[in-house]
Amino acid sequence: MQWTAIVATAIGAVIGVVSTLTADHVRWRRDLSERDRDAMRTSYAQYVEALTQARDEITQTSRDPGLTAEQRAENVRTVIGRHGVYARQHQLELTAPVKVVRLAINAANELAGYRDSVINGFMREDPECVEARRAYREARYRLIDAMRFSLERRS
Repeated sequence: MQWTAIVATAIGAVIGVVSTLTADHVRWRRDLSERDRDAMRTSYAQYVEALTQARDEITQTSRDPGLTAEQRAENVRTVIGRHGVYARQHQLELTAPVKVVRLAINAANELAGYRDSVINGFMREDPECVEARRAYREARYRLIDAMRFSLERRS
């Protein structure tokens, strides 16, 4: 009779320990997932902000009639690096799914195309500049959609 009580107590203790460990593991995984999602959301926001700031400067420069073509080119030549687009892109590569990274690279390339149209002497309303700006905007929309989707999947 005593052995039965001892075995029952031991089994109960094992079940209690396993239950506690399982609950702790589930809680740890959920917390880790939330931290990962928060880190990804922060990385996404910083990248989109860098793209936006660079784009805004390119747009402002491209519409300034008081600047010569050479001055406009000089103003935007380093705009992408100056606003941290590449640094944020590298940060994004550490946390984002491959699809998001590819779309981020594409958005940066399209932004560079917009910048290059200004470097090549085109102003904001010139067809070359309009087309480059449109291509960037579409790439940015695709990127943001993929970012949202990846964050929703992690919820």
